Amino acid sequence: MEGLAEAPGVELGQLAGPGRLVEISGVGASARHTTAVALVRQAQLEGETTVWVQPAGGPLYPPDLAESGVDLAALIVVHVPEDRGQVGLARAAELLLRSGAYGMCVVDLSVAEAPCPSGQEPSDMSIKPARPPRLKGSAWQARLAALARMHNSRVVVLTRAAVDRASLGPMVGLRIDPRRERRASGLFAVRPEVIKHKGAPLHAATALRRGPWGLS
Repeated sequence: MEGLAEAPGVELGQLAGPGRLVEISGVGASARHTTAVALVRQAQLEGETTVWVQPAGGPLYPPDLAESGVDLAALIVVHVPEDRGQVGLARAAELLLRSGAYGMCVVDLSVAEAPCPSGQEPSDMSIKPARPPRLKGSAWQARLAALARMHNSRVVVLTRAAVDRASLGPMVGLRIDPRRERRASGLFAVRPEVIKHKGAPLHAATALRRGPWGLS
């Protein structure tokens, strides 16, 4: 997905600078993953090591990453078993950041919980299938934010939350809601709306992105 600058504004790579916890949220016509991939590419161009943490079977598609300019050989992808839930994803990110070996860590908490496969519901309806553990409180955010500052790393968390929903917590230094708008066949404008920013109000630059080849 080739990026082409459009509207003036602060480049996303400058907004999501090292040493802070960034949340990329959105529902519907959201460009969460496209935006996160652009940040991975930027970090790699700066010579940083990058890691992406997602549930097993997550949405990353290597050919699309390569089209976006990501060096696949330099991107570590960690697959966390689904039964570990969000807690497992955050714990994996924390362990990786503690090593001090990564300049950027993406944690994908946006993947929706999968329903029970058809025909496999428990025969006793009083027995509910166990749900993967979900994150509670903000202690985990405080640890990730502290590690980001300690190692001067970028920590990006992807969430599935509407613009009017509260952010993950007080440790989030920047929250953006990137929206995509079709401009032509296979061509989209990505507008990163800044929802929360610790500092002066900012306007993020809009960029044009090409979708995967064959996408109309």
